Amino acid sequence: MEQAVLTAQAERPSLIKLLDSLSERPVIHIHAPAGFGKTVSALLWLEHRNSLSKANRAWISLDEYDNNAAEFCFRFTQALASLQAENESLRELASNEYFGTAPAEFTLRALGMFAGEDTESILVLDDLHIISNHKILTLMPVLFWRLPENCTVLLLSRNAPPDSFLDKAAKGELAVVAARHLQFSSQETKTLFSKNGRHLSTRQADEIIAATGGWAIGIRALLLSEEEPHNISINNQYLNHFFKTHVWERWDWQLRKFMMLVSAAEELTPEFCKWLTSDEKLLRKVSCAGILNDLARENAFLREISSNTYRFHDLFREFLMRMLGELGDKAVIRQWNKGGDYFFGRKDYYRAIAYYRRGKNDDGVAESLYHMYDHKGPYASIGETLYTIRSAVNDSIVETHPALLEVQAWAAWVEGRAAEFEEYADKYYLLFPKIVLQNPRSAVILVQFRCVDYRVAFIKTMKSLCRLPFKGNFQITTPSITNNAPLFHRSFRDFSELAVDAEKYLALFKKSLGGVLGEEYAVIKECLSAGFYYEKGDLGAAYRHSLAACANIQDGCSAEIMFCAMMIMASTLFAEGQNDDADKVLKSIRDMIEVKSAFYLDDNFRAFQSRLRLQDGDKDTAKEWLQDRSSGILDNLPFFRLYSHFTTARAHIVVGSYADAILHLQKLLQLCERYRRPLDIIEANILLAIAYWKKGRGQSSALSYLERAVLTAHEYGYIQMFANEGAELVNMLQRLQKRAVQGNYAGDIPAGFAKTVYISAVAGAKRFKGLTGGRTPENLSFTDKQKTVMRLLCEGCSRNDIAEKTGLKPYTVKSHIELVYRKLDVSNNVDAMIRIKELGVL
Repeated sequence: MEQAVLTAQAERPSLIKLLDSLSERPVIHIHAPAGFGKTVSALLWLEHRNSLSKANRAWISLDEYDNNAAEFCFRFTQALASLQAENESLRELASNEYFGTAPAEFTLRALGMFAGEDTESILVLDDLHIISNHKILTLMPVLFWRLPENCTVLLLSRNAPPDSFLDKAAKGELAVVAARHLQFSSQETKTLFSKNGRHLSTRQADEIIAATGGWAIGIRALLLSEEEPHNISINNQYLNHFFKTHVWERWDWQLRKFMMLVSAAEELTPEFCKWLTSDEKLLRKVSCAGILNDLARENAFLREISSNTYRFHDLFREFLMRMLGELGDKAVIRQWNKGGDYFFGRKDYYRAIAYYRRGKNDDGVAESLYHMYDHKGPYASIGETLYTIRSAVNDSIVETHPALLEVQAWAAWVEGRAAEFEEYADKYYLLFPKIVLQNPRSAVILVQFRCVDYRVAFIKTMKSLCRLPFKGNFQITTPSITNNAPLFHRSFRDFSELAVDAEKYLALFKKSLGGVLGEEYAVIKECLSAGFYYEKGDLGAAYRHSLAACANIQDGCSAEIMFCAMMIMASTLFAEGQNDDADKVLKSIRDMIEVKSAFYLDDNFRAFQSRLRLQDGDKDTAKEWLQDRSSGILDNLPFFRLYSHFTTARAHIVVGSYADAILHLQKLLQLCERYRRPLDIIEANILLAIAYWKKGRGQSSALSYLERAVLTAHEYGYIQMFANEGAELVNMLQRLQKRAVQGNYAGDIPAGFAKTVYISAVAGAKRFKGLTGGRTPENLSFTDKQKTVMRLLCEGCSRNDIAEKTGLKPYTVKSHIELVYRKLDVSNNVDAMIRIKELGVL
């Protein structure tokens, strides 16, 4: 290889001094266009810091595949583990096989294990501009600013800091280094040329700076060209000419062929390069490791980013791809598809899909998706699964691969896109005979689809499943069998219709799905029974069945089903007031999640714990929950996050954001009605009633929503949900009860059930303060006559006494008192007097 070799890098004392002065900041962001020497500058600074304090360092070269949150989190956690090689717990966590199920949760745990040390650590993320995934951009500040003080994050990007960093920048916690700081000076240019055996005059150095604008790669190109450097215009056209004349044409044909064929790779390893060049007979005997090592040593626009892993400079890779393109489109497509085959063989289906898409290989994309969502495959995060589907599946590819309808339909269903789910599902049913012949696994998928298709009564679905010849059992892992919901009877489907005659319909459940669910059936059946008894307020029976559910857990039981079994037990114990025992169950759940690395359950587990505190109107918990949920109330509400959505609505009520709560709940109610989920419909209506009641001037709407909730609950005999919200519902339910017994009542709620629900709310009110903690409605005001009535009430006067002292008619006094009760949200004189004194109204 005859290319000129750089014997020395540039010394950048002013830049090094600047970075040293910023090293106290947690994060340093360097941004400049391509070719400004961001990477080389970072390497120089790392060497400098290492000479001062033997700093530990880790380098992540980001690429388009890291735009997937799971991949980004995995690489970030691996980098943390490399910074502390002796930290065995961190290393085990970083290589955990379930990492993809909950990447963010795993990464946050890794940060907790990343112990602070005296040794300085520097973590570099190169090519940050590639990351556009909003989820990752939002997560980055959370991760970076949780690192120990002795750890600095160095970000290299072509773009200014992301919007998610603006808050940190405003607080002075983010240091920003721009292109002007990276520009070479005349003196630095002279020094660089001199160290490489070429001497410049001051005038020549000034001419180079004038021509290049201090652009590092332009200066480097001039240095390597061995031409007179002055009066040369550096631009993309010149750089392309330089690459071709002073690099490309100095290589022999064998090296040129090698470089063209491997240019399809974002990152190069000897093994990957061997695969990409395997079709070229005259390259089969070359040492890929030797070529990569020589090129990196000779500074041929290739750098080693980790052991045996290399990366081209972006501009040079673009040049190589253009050279490959001169061989024709078929040559380019062939290399993309070879890359897809390489990653497919290693079961890295996400990368395989990306390569196949560039290679216009729909068959490869479809096959990768087929394997990615194999129910016998590894666990996967629902969110990351959806991200992959959005990036890879479209109507065009589905036309030639109809089995992918199941992927489209599932994605639409979990995201709450009901109309699209119904369209895709109907196409799938129509084409199923053809699909199952091509993909036998679809026999399993059909069972799943029939179970989640809310348009058909579940009892009818079970009867139809009994006629299917499908036998055997399977463990559904992707997609999740429950959507990680904490209670099985309100998971991927609301099973309320079975509660009408549980014994009869659970027997049908066993006949239709028992063989499919295998050993987990016994746990699921008891979870359903416990759930039905719980919702009906028979807490003793609910607890017995929850015990049976936990007792039936076998060694191979999935974390999700164990979660459901223990959560219904905890819910029952809390409802009974046995908080100590319930807390022990919660600790067992936490231990189970840790042991099984089932961190994908964390979101709903935290939601459950937050709900317990929200029941007493804990504003701090509400604010913390809302702060962690950055999406707006008008955003799409994915179905698979339903439990968290309800928790968010509760948090809005607790902090007094009633309008936000109402908007959130109306969207939830619409989704739950479309998906035919009675329990969620009841909960949404109850919370809407509370929000309207507390908002003020919305009592009529509040009672209307509450009446709908009671009417739906009556169909199944459910009362526990009213007991859980008791403190907020007592006065509304008392009014509803009185309305139900009136002769002119036009509603359908039986008076007896209205009374039962009211009594359960009164009992529940003794345990919790309620979401608003007893706060009064907004815009509370009283007329002078109402204040007079309140004052006399506090003096112990009866209604007749008040009428006599004020000259008002008894009926008018009664109306004033009822209006005061409504405004104070009380139902009797004693509570009214207590609330009047609490508020200082008089």
